Amino acid sequence: MWRKIALIFHTIKYLKPTQLIGRFIHFLPRSIREISAYPNIHNETSYQGFIDKKSSTEDLDRFIFLSETNCLSSIGWDHPQVSKLWRYNLHYFDFINSSLPAGAARELQELDLIHRWIDENPFGKGTAWEPYPTSLRIINWIKWHWRTKSLTDKAIISLWNQVRYLGDRPEYHLLGNHLFINAKALIFSGVFFEGSEAQQYLKQGLGIIKDELNEQFLEDGAHFELSPMYHALGIEDLLDLYKICQSHIPTFPKEEVAQKIQLGLAWLKHMSYSNGELAHFNDCANEIAPSLHLLDELAFGLGLSSSENGPHSSSVLLKDSGFFVSEQDGFKLIADVGEIGPSYLPGHAHADTLSFELALQGERVIVNSGTSMYGLSAERLRQRSTSAHSTVEINGENSSEVWSGFRVARRAQPFDLSWSQEGADFTLSCSHTGYQRLSADIIHRRTWTKQKQSLTIKDQVFGEIKRAKSRYFLHPEITVKEEGEVLYLDKHGKILATLFASDGQKGIPIKQVKSTYHPTFGMSIPSICLEMEMTETQVLILNIAF
Repeated sequence: MWRKIALIFHTIKYLKPTQLIGRFIHFLPRSIREISAYPNIHNETSYQGFIDKKSSTEDLDRFIFLSETNCLSSIGWDHPQVSKLWRYNLHYFDFINSSLPAGAARELQELDLIHRWIDENPFGKGTAWEPYPTSLRIINWIKWHWRTKSLTDKAIISLWNQVRYLGDRPEYHLLGNHLFINAKALIFSGVFFEGSEAQQYLKQGLGIIKDELNEQFLEDGAHFELSPMYHALGIEDLLDLYKICQSHIPTFPKEEVAQKIQLGLAWLKHMSYSNGELAHFNDCANEIAPSLHLLDELAFGLGLSSSENGPHSSSVLLKDSGFFVSEQDGFKLIADVGEIGPSYLPGHAHADTLSFELALQGERVIVNSGTSMYGLSAERLRQRSTSAHSTVEINGENSSEVWSGFRVARRAQPFDLSWSQEGADFTLSCSHTGYQRLSADIIHRRTWTKQKQSLTIKDQVFGEIKRAKSRYFLHPEITVKEEGEVLYLDKHGKILATLFASDGQKGIPIKQVKSTYHPTFGMSIPSICLEMEMTETQVLILNIAF
């Protein structure tokens, strides 16, 4: 009981007053009521050319979201035994803007489904009307109408009621990407509809964007929740807003948004691999957000392109977001040497401080284990834990106190960060305080040194501890061959690297443990985790030759 109280205290102490007030308001009864009229539509604005959404259904009944298949005719819109995230995806209506071939028959089927949604999801009731899915559905219905001109009076009345319901109570209790998508939907609505009330929603959305733009998009280009997946979604949001506002909304911060897009695309390039996959830091899964290639294409069409922040270098410290990236000749290392995210919004954070990923010869080798689910399950908690990342776990505890589905209490604070290229391709060192809640003298320090065809990772733990374990998660396509104390990492018959571990005095065994890898939601792939126990020297050194 006392532990739970402590977790709650160390979680809420970081929240902004806006969130606390917003949470109180969020649960108050609403006075807004459904109406049966809507304002005129702007006929002169009809935008197309947005990024196609992923196809999730062919017959508009059998839907595949998060690698899980359900039939709408069997489960309905809000079945309690279906995960909330799956239901969210159903209510987004992304599928009406997918890459499937369009045509009059298909559009009629989609319109029928829109009408069915209206009939079966009463005003303000259930998952359908929560602000986040409502925001995405508003955007998708508007995009669909701009392309097809097919929304009926019945659908437009519903759309207008959704806008009014959203505008009455955006997600100030959550902030972050939720509030940003609320603002995007309000801006889309203000561009779509005419009249003074629509202009109020436009003004409301623009006000949120102006307040949140520099807060959510850091100076090095990153989205502040530090998830490459949510970052890519955020860049898509900025591109969509730029597309519909830059030419005729005078109050739209055009230049500022353009700069955020350019820096954001450069950051995403750093956090992506040559095969298009994203680096797994914090909540991040592939196949959810648009690819870097698609975002680049849309940006290019708008006269924008990525902008490297500063002169090009094979190694760069992204100081604001806390990532170090080194890339050249098929070698790529991405290390997390920053905070877990915004202090008041750690819902998508993992206990992954000083973890890293590594690609060799263009092939992913060392990874973090990824994200396959949200919710409150033990597996969700495990995937957020230090033990699911390529870093050091001390005394069986997490470096940051992740708990529940989206909560963090006490957090690891990085310090003493340094990097140089003197005498090596690079040397990167960083320490963190995450285990000082166990004892004030416990510190983990990690140093990466690359010299030509060798990478050395040195872990030092200071202070009195019971045990420490270093883990390196391998990509599932990597197999391991063992010869004495040396491990050979093999992919399809090609040796990518050899590994040797020591405590600074003698070699130590590397244990191969069965694990799982989660490249996208709903997917779990068998993999291998390499584990090393720290000896009495409290030093672990892993040499990777390639």
